[in-house]
Amino acid sequence: MIKCPNCTGELTFSPKDQEVVCQYCGSKFNPKELKARVKMAGEKKEKKEEKNQVEGKSYTCSQCGATLLTFDETAITFCSYCGSQAMIESKMMKINKPDFIIPFSKTKEQCEMAYKKKLSGAWFTPSYMKSDITIQKFRGIYIPYAIYKLEHHGQTSNKGSKYSHRSGDYVYYDDYTILAYVDASYEGISYDLISKFYDKYSTAIPYNFKKKEDFNPNYLIGYYADAGDVDSTTYDKDALKVTENDITKRLKSNSTFHKYGCSNPTMSLDVTERKTGMFPVYFLAIKNKENERINYAIVNGQTGQVVADLPISFGKYVIGSLVLALIIFILIDNMITLTPTNVTFFSIAASLMSFIISNKQASQINNHENHINDKGYKSIDKTKKRNKYGTFKYIWKEIISVIIPTTVLIVNPVKDMYYYGASLISLLFVLLSFYDLVKEHNILTTSKPPQLEKRGGDEREK
Repeated sequence: MIKCPNCTGELTFSPKDQEVVCQYCGSKFNPKELKARVKMAGEKKEKKEEKNQVEGKSYTCSQCGATLLTFDETAITFCSYCGSQAMIESKMMKINKPDFIIPFSKTKEQCEMAYKKKLSGAWFTPSYMKSDITIQKFRGIYIPYAIYKLEHHGQTSNKGSKYSHRSGDYVYYDDYTILAYVDASYEGISYDLISKFYDKYSTAIPYNFKKKEDFNPNYLIGYYADAGDVDSTTYDKDALKVTENDITKRLKSNSTFHKYGCSNPTMSLDVTERKTGMFPVYFLAIKNKENERINYAIVNGQTGQVVADLPISFGKYVIGSLVLALIIFILIDNMITLTPTNVTFFSIAASLMSFIISNKQASQINNHENHINDKGYKSIDKTKKRNKYGTFKYIWKEIISVIIPTTVLIVNPVKDMYYYGASLISLLFVLLSFYDLVKEHNILTTSKPPQLEKRGGDEREK
């Protein structure tokens, strides 16, 4: 633990000043110079085997298994990820020293403002998501990332085929081999190494790797960091795909390939280097009113970019829907003559729309709950049995709302009351299905507490 060289007080890295600031005497230090200054003051020489490690104090949550690593004397009183106060202090913990770090450049206040701006147009979001008490719980954490360097310096070969001529019943084509010299180098393609920091969040807040710094533990002061639990080779194929797609796009822009019948030139690069880095994130976990699931909000600590799970308040949704329905009814009433058949067709159309949306969300729920598209999570949890979430329980109301009016149209009764009655029942089931749609959406924007076996956080004792 590094103390203030002037008063031995607690130090904190300031994103605003890009300096390490003493909380007691107000002294400010350049993070790069502070390390050397402390060593000059008599710091013991590091052992050779410890030069590539960083040491901090770890705390473990007994409820969700989260391990929180701190680099100052602040005690952690409760888990940032599940809210439990049962934190067990453990011994000093060492993690491998990353190669690079992107320091926090956005302050917590800027983070909060970015989140508020994100929610400013979210009319149906529950009020508790927007409260100042909730927003003030944003915490800073450094997340470990794998950083790829991929290169190709040399010749690439592609095949082409071009129409030549026709002779009788035969069509002749000329085959070509198109050679191109490619001098390509990509550095900074990165993927997080935390199984519970879901890929949908990390990919939504990209970083500017050009502003990296060589790793220096002074940047960690006042924040927490995650040690990481995903192997750095997990995303090799993803990094290769990104670079290959870009190279292919650049090759296709060359008219020579089209001229000689090669419409989709391709090539592959080699992973020449894998390094690790710590990237800054402001993290917020919000329990829903039932305390059964948790919403996440993530803010990029470098760029201020926000990604957030935004659930829907059913009460606000109903009010908004009634206002919209009234407007639509007035427009339809003035433009279309409401006949029994038209009303029936309208109810079927509404039912089909609800069916399509609900069926799509049911598929998304299956992927979400099983982390189908989360490579980091799956790399750790390989043995976990996949849960099957049937779609019928999500769409049975829509099926009934389609069958009833459709049956009336097929039977074609004489009395109008059958058409209006069937339409009324159908629309009633549609309204009930809208309630389910909201519930399904809220499942997609939340996670189960047992999934929060995550390291990291920044809930401090005040």
